[in-house]
Amino acid sequence: MNMKLNRKIEARDEIARAVKFVGAKIFALATKAQLLSRPTEKKLILLESFLGTRLECNPRAIYEYLCEHYPNRFSYIWAAQDPDKWADLASRPNTRVIRYRSQEHRRMACLASVLITNSPRSNDLPARKEQLQIQTWHGGGCYKKVGIATNAGLPFSRFMTRNQFSHYNYFVSSSKFFTDEVIRKQYAYSGEVIERGMPRNDRLVTNSSSERLRIRKSLGLDEMDYLVLFVPTWRDFSDDIPQVDISIVHDAFEVISDKNIIFGQRGHYFSEFSGKGFDRDLSDYRDMQGLLLACDAIISDYSSVIWDFSFTYRPCFLFTPDLAQYERDRGFDVDIHEWGFPVCESNEELAEAIRSFDAISYRVRMEKHHNDLGSFETGHACEAVAKVIEEHVRTLEQGEKQ
Repeated sequence: MNMKLNRKIEARDEIARAVKFVGAKIFALATKAQLLSRPTEKKLILLESFLGTRLECNPRAIYEYLCEHYPNRFSYIWAAQDPDKWADLASRPNTRVIRYRSQEHRRMACLASVLITNSPRSNDLPARKEQLQIQTWHGGGCYKKVGIATNAGLPFSRFMTRNQFSHYNYFVSSSKFFTDEVIRKQYAYSGEVIERGMPRNDRLVTNSSSERLRIRKSLGLDEMDYLVLFVPTWRDFSDDIPQVDISIVHDAFEVISDKNIIFGQRGHYFSEFSGKGFDRDLSDYRDMQGLLLACDAIISDYSSVIWDFSFTYRPCFLFTPDLAQYERDRGFDVDIHEWGFPVCESNEELAEAIRSFDAISYRVRMEKHHNDLGSFETGHACEAVAKVIEEHVRTLEQGEKQ
């Protein structure tokens, strides 16, 4: 009875998705029809990140690189859910912030010659074939399943996944595994791939000590502070995030460090998380990679942030009390115990893993993890993407002169 009911619910949801999809596409086509007579603006770049909630990640890293290495070459438009929150970004040269999914956003989606995003774009946002469209995504590694792998038996959802990713000119990849298993299979993408790592990770690969000190100072941390960051991922099957027992874990960290232990938390942009006993809530801090540079250890779970942090070779522990449920309901690309991080299904296991942490063997495991996945992280991903953008714009300019 329950199985039949679930199938009816799934069928109803599939029909609802189809109706919304068709309506959104008609809306996008109508917007595009109004603007087809206008050429794209050759030097205009539209950037979208986390559906307009956080203007960071790979698009932000590319933006910062372009601003530094191609000064005054391009104009930039960011789409944000709440533009007022990003007034500092809007005040920068050649940069505007507009409201996400507004009419202005739809217009710019038609007129920009370059589109950069790290998430699936809303179906009501138009695009044009002559544009350069770059999908950076927002995670790497071999962790939780995505795309087609998560909607088996849902034909329209699978169609939407294929449709969503088919129109990009380039997809950015962190590793050979990510190219082969995620981009090609789970997103059914067959276009060009930039295999130079994730732009947001350039800073972590180069691991600048001066930048680390600068960020720590901005956070009010000195050399005698030891920052532990809890970074749980979003659960699509539950609103509950397993709670770390700070009192138990604090004592464990005191075994491996004689510094002042400070616990910070950083929630996922899809969920509101408020843990107990944390010293700092860093959920609204606007530079995730900066936090990773600044912190001394992280506690996470199934989040791809562990891929990013692994290149610092500082301690990372997986706190996974709901491992059985997560594996059943979401699933992994590779068995979690093969990732190389300590897997802890209780606070007691977490404390023991911290107390027994060995930096030398951990580094060996991380290097193996990188090699097993065929890491592309080079510290030059932003440079590679920027060259693609510059070549596209230069080609447009040369065509105009002919």
